[in-house]
Amino acid sequence: MTKVSITDVAPNPRPERSIDIYRRAVSWLEAALPLGWTVSADRPRSPSAPDRLLITAPDGDTVSYSIITSKGILSGDIARIATELSDSDRGFVCAHYLSEPVRRQLDGHGISYADATGNLTIVAPRPAIWVRNRGADADPWRGPGRPSGVLTGEPSERIVRALADHVGEISVPELIKLSGASTGAAYRVVEVLAERELLTRTPRGPITGVRWEHMLRAWAGDRKPCPTRRFGAPNGLEDLRERLAAGNGELGYAVTGIGATDYAAADVLELYADDVDAFAAALDLRPVDGRGDVVVATPWSAVVFERMEIRGGLHCVAPTHVYADLVAGPFRHPDAADYQLATLSADESAWRREMRRQR
Repeated sequence: MTKVSITDVAPNPRPERSIDIYRRAVSWLEAALPLGWTVSADRPRSPSAPDRLLITAPDGDTVSYSIITSKGILSGDIARIATELSDSDRGFVCAHYLSEPVRRQLDGHGISYADATGNLTIVAPRPAIWVRNRGADADPWRGPGRPSGVLTGEPSERIVRALADHVGEISVPELIKLSGASTGAAYRVVEVLAERELLTRTPRGPITGVRWEHMLRAWAGDRKPCPTRRFGAPNGLEDLRERLAAGNGELGYAVTGIGATDYAAADVLELYADDVDAFAAALDLRPVDGRGDVVVATPWSAVVFERMEIRGGLHCVAPTHVYADLVAGPFRHPDAADYQLATLSADESAWRREMRRQR
């Protein structure tokens, strides 16, 4: 087992291309490895980062890592990265800068990493190696007023939902009108999404593409869970669903979770309500301390009531919002999330609307 610890100052300038981020990270790795250990890659001359990193011990034993290169990686991305790695694969994450919470999560998943400032951990059981280096404690390239990189708050909800629910090119001013987000906040959210490589945008031009699945997962992981309250339906869920369907949406609610999918019959009705007390009173719901058959959340933003769909007479949040709720938060259900993702991926035209020019 080899362990190395070094403290250095972050280099400049900031690397911009994936290959430059990778090369900077590997330079730190090469400096930290003991004598006789070597680093190589399967496509070292590619204009993008190579697919795999190879580390070879002095006795010729080699360990291989799948390379994940990104300009910005945050806590909400780690679960996705871990999921995308196969059980037999090892990951090596490269980025401009990896914050201390992100590094802790990567360590917890057994994923190796290096950033351009020198923060580094490489671990493998065979050949037995543990190399660690400490770089910068703060992003040296983030200037005053730069966005935090976290997709929280109403502007993030509005921008993410608008981009996920629509397809086609759109300028940021048009996105602002479409989403209802404020101008300054919208530009900051777009910058975060671009930095995390969740969208593509031409220089000073329109947004041309969105990685909607990854964007929704990142948003679900970053946002603060909504407060929830549990109730009991006196006459059962079937009676409650019938009363909701007969109310024509006047009660200000939106069903989410498993009840808004075809995954399975839900034994608990999960939903958002604009006014939880008024909603419960109108339907004679009884507050319970333990497990109730109705869970009502107070939404942080009215975006949960936008672009809803009708399912079995019930008003349900948009399919994209259902997926995000199933990924993380009080309505989390991993198996149902996978089912919803497969449904969304099978036919995007069924739920993504064409972008329209905003006037």
